[in-house]
Amino acid sequence: MIFNWRDAALSVLALWWRLTKPCTIGVRGLVLNGAGEILLVRHSYGRRNWFLPGGGHRGSESPEEALVREMWEETGLTVAVTGLIGVYFYTGGYKRDHIYLFACRAVTGDVRLMGGEIADIGWFAPDALPDNLMLGMDRILDDWRSGVTGYGRIIAAGVRAGDEI
Repeated sequence: MIFNWRDAALSVLALWWRLTKPCTIGVRGLVLNGAGEILLVRHSYGRRNWFLPGGGHRGSESPEEALVREMWEETGLTVAVTGLIGVYFYTGGYKRDHIYLFACRAVTGDVRLMGGEIADIGWFAPDALPDNLMLGMDRILDDWRSGVTGYGRIIAAGVRAGDEI
């Protein structure tokens, strides 16, 4: 077995989160190509599920600025934010994470692996997504398809995304 320092760091963070229960801010972007396919990435650490590109908020960045930075770092695309789909409250991993989900359009660049953090990247038809999706992806896609926007959608660990809490 090869040592993966990212998995080790994630284990240490999970312990820290369990003790401190921090409130964090994350961002994700939903980008479509000309064929109507959704861009998904898969990390090289953790559960290795497919999910929308994005990541953590830094310092004084706005959520939109954080998303533009994260999209470039993970996919090689420069994007323009076109709208807010929703803000999701996730309580998994012993933290309280507010995740801003934005609709985006690609402005420049070609989709490519940008470094060791992302193991795989690809475009998927909305009706042919991979099986191992991140928690809550079905809820997110339902909101996007129906045009529902807003704050306060909850995705909790151990609860299916579509379930009432």
